Amino acid sequence: MRKKAILFVGIFAFAFGCASHLNYERSSTSDIPFHKRKIPSLEKAIVIDSKGPSLDPKFYEIMGRAVAKVSNVSALSSHCKDAIDLLRLEAEKVGGDALINVSCSSGAFDANASGTIISFKNRQEGLKVLRDIKAVLK
Repeated sequence: MRKKAILFVGIFAFAFGCASHLNYERSSTSDIPFHKRKIPSLEKAIVIDSKGPSLDPKFYEIMGRAVAKVSNVSALSSHCKDAIDLLRLEAEKVGGDALINVSCSSGAFDANASGTIISFKNRQEGLKVLRDIKAVLK
């Protein structure tokens, strides 16, 4: 009887895992006009957390806003982390260096994130200033 119960739980977990993978939805978009887009670099876009010091606007240009939405049947996954990762990919796709003003609202099975994509006027200088002011980076 115990073996049957373990087998049943295993089959149920497998079926639930497959169902959650099949129902996983992700989407992201940005409002960046074509003339502001840049050639994507090999550098990963960073997220400047609003909980830390912010970068002076003289070091960057605002490219535009991005939004992302993820949904998954599994309540075990970190939906906000997935949504913010999608924002990061959207920023990289349009040639952005970083994201500021990132926010995320999460439900039991989904999350919506938004943020502002920026481009450093000088990437090395911008990163140096961020390190100097001890900004919280993700």
